[in-house]
Amino acid sequence: MLLEMRGIEKRFPGVVALDRVDLDLRAGEVHALVGENGAGKSTLIKILTGALAQDRGAIVLDGRERRFADPRAAQQDGIAAIHQELTRIPGLSVAENLLLGREPRGAWGIDRRALRQRARTALARLALDLDVDRPLGALAYAVQQQVSIARALDLDARVLVLDEPTASLDRKEAQALLALLERLKRGGLALVFIGHRLDEILTVADRISVLRNGRKVGSFTRESVTRLELVAHMLGREPSLVRRARRASPGAREPRELLAARGLGGPGLEATCELALHQGEVLGLAGLLGSGRSELVRLLFGAERRTAGSVSLAGVELRAGDVRGAVDAGLGCSPEERQSDALLLDLSVRENLLLVVSRAFARRSPAAERALALELARRLRIACADLDQPVRSLSGGNQQKVILARWLAARPKALLLDEPTRGVDVGAREEIDALVAQLADEGLAVLLVSSDLDEVLAGSDSVLVLHARRPVGVLRDERLCEERVLEAMAGSGSERPA
Repeated sequence: MLLEMRGIEKRFPGVVALDRVDLDLRAGEVHALVGENGAGKSTLIKILTGALAQDRGAIVLDGRERRFADPRAAQQDGIAAIHQELTRIPGLSVAENLLLGREPRGAWGIDRRALRQRARTALARLALDLDVDRPLGALAYAVQQQVSIARALDLDARVLVLDEPTASLDRKEAQALLALLERLKRGGLALVFIGHRLDEILTVADRISVLRNGRKVGSFTRESVTRLELVAHMLGREPSLVRRARRASPGAREPRELLAARGLGGPGLEATCELALHQGEVLGLAGLLGSGRSELVRLLFGAERRTAGSVSLAGVELRAGDVRGAVDAGLGCSPEERQSDALLLDLSVRENLLLVVSRAFARRSPAAERALALELARRLRIACADLDQPVRSLSGGNQQKVILARWLAARPKALLLDEPTRGVDVGAREEIDALVAQLADEGLAVLLVSSDLDEVLAGSDSVLVLHARRPVGVLRDERLCEERVLEAMAGSGSERPA
């Protein structure tokens, strides 16, 4: 056994984050760690990588007990982590990022020639052929991630922790990363894989450990457990298998058209787009990473100024680049980057919940404001110790619920949801999917964007497909199936432009 974590305990004020958790790692193995947000995964990994100290328990590496004072100490013992939000300096070159803090030096400072050569050698271990002088931020996210892995290997890592490594990747990029992990495993590396996409877990992991409420509830080999059994262990109950039934096509019911885009063009789109979203309809938006999904959402919401066409809501034309006007007209948006674009992380949960409706409370009592915040938190089952705690302290799933609850308070006519379940655990995903279905059944018009095609197909009445930043077509009724959507996403389908 390369590494063992024995009886790890960690407590925060009022919270038992970890309760006697064990974890063991073997060289040449992928050990997946799964569980709902708040289950204790991040805390356990922070202890393993030196970012937190355990209250009790031991870490044994190569038969010797170790206690890491900080991440640098863990790295010196061969333990490195690749986090979902990559630690990098985009303006520096690939080589500078790869060897940051460990630059080879000569008589006159950094030896640039040696820096480039060592970077190329590190990248070659992953079969990467990059211009090491190019700014790291100019590369695709998937490539930046591989550069981070190359940096970890250059640190002589024997244990590599990957926290949600595929969350920001499209299907093809995720498959490439999983193939890379297989190669690293064959090279003798011990890999800890933290993720929510269980199909990926069951593809890449040799063993899977499940955490729930700070305790380890089981460890399984890949062959001994099914996806449904994993979900049941994570939730402590059988998961709901009920999906929203796709209803009759909007044309048959002649519902009211709420959100409409005519000849819409602007940054991020290579062709104009037509879009019609009706009352009570969930319109899925599918496409590969870089296909223009988020760019279209930003144009609709006014976060980017359109250069052509019009956007209207309930017959009222929205001004280009006017987010406040769109909100006042009844359009809501949950953007892809929730922490940077939707949440004020240092404000409280309560303040974030009431952000959109705060003007309405100018003449109302603090008690009424707090009562609404409590009701929203209760309805969406937002797990927090106190409404006045900073929203940054919540798990990703609960942060997403705060954004959705905010729009519930505002009562919009239409809602744009860009990756609403990215990085969210199975239980929270079920709750969010159910909420979207409920809101649509109550008459809300929803645009649902997700890189998870299963989510799009299960939750949408029709699907608009983008390819190469161009609309390909709208699929509905009997034409709405995985095969046709994948063909359209790849640009090989026969659909007409929307």
